Amino acid sequence: MSDEILPVQGHVSPRAEERYHRPRNYGPLSQFNGQACITGPCGDTMEFWIQVDVERVTRVGFTTTGCGPSRAAGSMATELATGQPLTSAAQIEQADILAALGGLPPASEHCALLAANTLHAAIQDYVEHEAP
Repeated sequence: MSDEILPVQGHVSPRAEERYHRPRNYGPLSQFNGQACITGPCGDTMEFWIQVDVERVTRVGFTTTGCGPSRAAGSMATELATGQPLTSAAQIEQADILAALGGLPPASEHCALLAANTLHAAIQDYVEHEAP
């Protein structure tokens, strides 16, 4: 990933900065049983792939066409969801992602909402098509 400074206005926490440069779980999963792709009002597109085994999220991958904060928020959403029971992962919200990142500038907080919404949609896809 890029070595440039995170291009946003306002304070960015070290955790958000790190996930911009080195996002966790970036890229599609080769095996998954839930998937969703959402384009937010800002024009950023985020896609999530989830692997659920015995009602627990075992792996999550994501991509985004968006800015650094989108990459950081997507990364943190995957970290929060991995290993969680499906019901707990489905409750991850924008505020949880922002808190785990140490915040984002107000103009970039919508990126965490896009990440939460895309995660929820991937979980819903699993529930509708794969759940026992």
